[in-house]
Amino acid sequence: MEWIKIERPLFTLFVALVLAGAILTASEWSIRASIIILVLGAIGLSMAVAQLIADLKNLSSKNTAAALTMEAPTLQAGRRWGNVEIWGWLLSFYAAIYLIGFLAAVPLFVLSYTKVYGGSWLIAALLALTSWGFVYSLFDILLHVPWPTPLLSILIP
Repeated sequence: MEWIKIERPLFTLFVALVLAGAILTASEWSIRASIIILVLGAIGLSMAVAQLIADLKNLSSKNTAAALTMEAPTLQAGRRWGNVEIWGWLLSFYAAIYLIGFLAAVPLFVLSYTKVYGGSWLIAALLALTSWGFVYSLFDILLHVPWPTPLLSILIP
């Protein structure tokens, strides 16, 4: 068996164990001190477990080309409006936060972004609902972030 086929799952297991150790260590702290480590560690650990499963499947198979890739597609260099388009999305998101508030702007942005770039209505709705649930539970319920009053709620009483 090739060394590279064994090296990948071992490295992924090492990363998963480091993240699990960080989560276990941070779980003994107060929630305000450990929230970042717990959230990012849980996300990282789930991704490491997914990668470990893929590495173990590749270890037992003869085909080495079936490796899991988690890379986002890059922007095409030939697109004329690439940077303008990105800045348009960012400024639109900022304007939505200012006008309707952060908790309403996040799912609206995710829904519109997913639909514009070819996602189905089901995927767009699920991503919007998930993003709202994550933002609401983390920032509103756990951290009690004081949200500024949106402009539309001031203008329309």
